[in-house]
Amino acid sequence: MNPQTALAQSLTGRPAFTGGMSRNFDEVPANASPAQKAELSKLKKLSVEYETYFMKEVVSSMRKTVPTGGSLNGGNAEEIYKSMMDDQLAGGLAKQGNSGIAQELYNRLSATYLATGNKNGGLRK
Repeated sequence: MNPQTALAQSLTGRPAFTGGMSRNFDEVPANASPAQKAELSKLKKLSVEYETYFMKEVVSSMRKTVPTGGSLNGGNAEEIYKSMMDDQLAGGLAKQGNSGIAQELYNRLSATYLATGNKNGGLRK
């Protein structure tokens, strides 16, 4: 274990982020009610959607650094195509889960949700 991982684990009291290597969204406590299982399923979906949105922003920002111009400038149609391509790329990156954003978000929010005992009536979308 490297020093940064050890420090993160000692400060938080839980295993440090491993870069998506321990991806396990399907783990639900055995004593969870059917309503809680449904809410955790929604939370999983929303976590992946957030990671997709985040990755879309990353890909779009990276694309802005590439110089444009020259004799082949597609105008508005090219921009639409690039945006659609970025959407697909971001979705693929999020499904792979290598960044671990969705997993970490799900872990923290599901722990909070289960700890509160569903006092707020569940998740809203």
